[in-house]
Amino acid sequence: MVEKINLFTAEWKESSHGNKFQRKHLGLTDVRAGHGLGCGAFSVKPGKRAFPKHAHLANDEAIYVVSGQGKLIVGEEESSLTAGDFILLPRGAEFAHVFINDGNEDLVYLCISTMNSPEVVQYPDSGKLGVLESVGEWGSEASISGFYRVEKAGYWDGEE
Repeated sequence: MVEKINLFTAEWKESSHGNKFQRKHLGLTDVRAGHGLGCGAFSVKPGKRAFPKHAHLANDEAIYVVSGQGKLIVGEEESSLTAGDFILLPRGAEFAHVFINDGNEDLVYLCISTMNSPEVVQYPDSGKLGVLESVGEWGSEASISGFYRVEKAGYWDGEE
């Protein structure tokens, strides 16, 4: 049987951190089911962002703006977002991105991504690297997970 979820009637989960970050999230695919494609819906209040600036190193993302308006920053380049916009964000450090709701109403968007594991995410503003065993489980317990500050080293450094 095909599963159907309605964005307007489903129960969303809300989370926030500090003054900058706030989001409601609705998972639209079950990562435990082994699908190769994932999708989540996000709703962000005016003046907020869902996540810090980050770059996925293992997965590609596509974003579809359902409603509202905002700003997308990729690298140092800024562009405006409005309902109906579709954005492709390939994996790679050069595609580090952040969405900021600079409008007057909630910014609602779908995030569609490949589901390659392990997921590795770079946070250029804080110098962190996130590593997670399973995609889509940020904040849950996993055998290989964490956020690390990484210093540059040679391949053989510390091996002898």
